[in-house]
Amino acid sequence: MTDWLKFSDRDEAVYILRQRLSPKALREAVNRDIERIVVTSERVRGLYRSSMADSELPEFLVDLHGVDLLQNRALRVELTKTLDDDQLIALAFSDSEVAPESTRPALIKHIAERRWHPGKRWARHFATTFGFPKVYAGVVGHPGGPPYEDVEPHIPLPALHDYQHELVTKLYQILSAAEGKNRALLSLPTGAGKTRTAVEALLGWWGSQDDGKPYILWIAQSDELCEQAIEAFREVWVDRGGKGTRKILRLYRCWGEYNAIPEAYGDGVVVASIQKFYEMISSDAGSELLSNFADDTCAIVVDEAHHAVASSYTAVMETFGITFGRAPATPIPLIGLSATPYRSIDREENIRLARRFYSQLLVPELLGDEPIKTLRERKILARVDHRVLETGRQFELNDAEEQRYRQMGQLPDSFLRKVGEDPQRNALLLQAMLELPVDWPVLFFGCSVEHASAIAILLRRARRTAAVVTGSTRRATRRHLLDEFRAGRIHVLCNYGVLTTGFDAPKIRAVVIARPTTSVVLYEQMIGRGMRGPLNGGTEICTVIDLADNISRFEGQMAYTRMRDAWH
Repeated sequence: MTDWLKFSDRDEAVYILRQRLSPKALREAVNRDIERIVVTSERVRGLYRSSMADSELPEFLVDLHGVDLLQNRALRVELTKTLDDDQLIALAFSDSEVAPESTRPALIKHIAERRWHPGKRWARHFATTFGFPKVYAGVVGHPGGPPYEDVEPHIPLPALHDYQHELVTKLYQILSAAEGKNRALLSLPTGAGKTRTAVEALLGWWGSQDDGKPYILWIAQSDELCEQAIEAFREVWVDRGGKGTRKILRLYRCWGEYNAIPEAYGDGVVVASIQKFYEMISSDAGSELLSNFADDTCAIVVDEAHHAVASSYTAVMETFGITFGRAPATPIPLIGLSATPYRSIDREENIRLARRFYSQLLVPELLGDEPIKTLRERKILARVDHRVLETGRQFELNDAEEQRYRQMGQLPDSFLRKVGEDPQRNALLLQAMLELPVDWPVLFFGCSVEHASAIAILLRRARRTAAVVTGSTRRATRRHLLDEFRAGRIHVLCNYGVLTTGFDAPKIRAVVIARPTTSVVLYEQMIGRGMRGPLNGGTEICTVIDLADNISRFEGQMAYTRMRDAWH
């Protein structure tokens, strides 16, 4: 595969569409929602029109679909109609030695009904028939795995830093302590390795136990955090295999559609969402299953433990025999994890949280009183150039959106779409992104699929190498785009709903968060790759750009405002 959509390839594809297809044919392939965002955003910048001009349609379609341009069946049909009879026969029966006689409409129908296999022989033949660069044949996908396999060498995890070793020792002590002293809250700043520290301690301690309780339970607040925990346990256990461990570790998923609660003899780690467990205890069968599981549980970890004062946690913990109040019981060690545990402005709530963990806060003494400053001086964390763009835009939650927000604690998708369609906001956003150095690797988080796609188009129209990845992007295309981004051939990666977890990025120089969120967890995931310092494979400094809007009927607090201590 050639470099992803070099501008020379892009310009050639634009030229071909312009020469071969009428504006009417081109407009049939246009996504109107994305077109509207692009047009209204450019109107603010002085380009006045109600819709994309006919002359702009080829460029718009190439930027919209990228390497998957010809996957659009309607576009292929219109292109096919421009061939002469000999070319039509050659394309329709490229795999046959002798082409049967057929009418022109029948040939076009035959081609239209032919299944498109991106990157395969016929797709390449179709692209080259019209003169498209071969990259527009698409990226080959392999549903059952490719016919080849790249075997990566085992790369040991980086050694724990000294402050992590300090915390591992402290966690060992808590996990081994008698009831009444076997609860604690571990705190490390975002990006300093909180999860890795906890997992190393848990697995090390678990391997030394022989008390007949074979399971570790890890409870998290969201599906994304659950999957992060699974990945962390997998990485650490594989790394231990390189140091002599030969035992198989079984990881159980219990969140969303997963229901893996071990009932038979075995051992391993159960990662569950609080929502799933709370749902289970509402039924007699589920409550009994968790009670039986509690008998085999040797330790419980609560990720994002500042949520642990909620009634749902109280109810679930009671199922495991853990109680709070004047005479707390802890038959099972309880560990909480949080980057900023006492972030609530409610003093009473902070006191309640502290008491839930016996007021034992585990912090690394080696990092002193200003851990973030120390971590940056040691180049473990990147310094942050935090910029807030005051948009001056006014948005309002409607009745249904306000109710949804109160129920879920998150701004609903319908509201985010409205924000992403605002032209003045997008014009300001685009200007800020164009002011970043052209060669910086930049991650952009949009308000919707359409918003992320539109911003990528606007950037490419400004001659920036930008691509978009969403949940609907073909797996093969997504993998290819990520590889091109890592290689530095794509500089801006726009996305919606992906790349918050499980994404190994290059040295990110800027993270642009156009999506308003009240979730500190989601926000930390979005900025997470940019927080890595040089010693953790990152950069000396990372620019984080947030957008500040005025939202009526909204009583919450945006996540970035609760992270201000992390920027200084």
